[in-house]
Amino acid sequence: MENKIKVAVVDDQRLARMYVDLFVKSSTRYELAASIPYAEDALNWCRENKPDLVIMDVVMARGMDGLTAAAILKREMPQTKIILATSMAQPEWMAQAQAAGIDSFWYKEYSRLPLVEIMDRTVDGESVYADTPPQAMLGSLPTSELTDQQKRLLGYLTQGIPNKEIAERMRISPLTVKSHLEQLMEKTGIHSRTELAVKASRLGLLP
Repeated sequence: MENKIKVAVVDDQRLARMYVDLFVKSSTRYELAASIPYAEDALNWCRENKPDLVIMDVVMARGMDGLTAAAILKREMPQTKIILATSMAQPEWMAQAQAAGIDSFWYKEYSRLPLVEIMDRTVDGESVYADTPPQAMLGSLPTSELTDQQKRLLGYLTQGIPNKEIAERMRISPLTVKSHLEQLMEKTGIHSRTELAVKASRLGLLP
């Protein structure tokens, strides 16, 4: 019997990782070589064990993010195929992954392609990317219409940072921060700072 393709799954969300683990285990083509919660640990493991395919989430709760780790891994081990994955509709991450030479990119919640097809095509030498990134909405406002300054402000908001400290970090006045937040709430139809922070966090808007 032909040797199975060795896969490492990297995701700090336990349930999400278990789902992919079970999928790989049930496959006739793939073998689960490792299930790892953090990117830095995965990087060290891959250096020693050299898997054929790595499926790695972008956002990690601590330490190095998946995009940074995948870029390092691709430079050091170009023969290893890498699929970066995320449940957040961030177009910047897909562009950064392409620039780093990552083989494929999977938007978990938005992709029309099943994971197995992305895995098969990636292992067979194809680079699988969406033609256009998914359109995420912050309330009634497409995130593509957010300015860099607004994204930065929202990122600080998701961390629970008060207006005065946000103002200091962005080098603007607290009144300007308040004005920006009011404009965002008006454009998005979101009526509280807390709800705005929660929804921005779900979309992965980080400073």
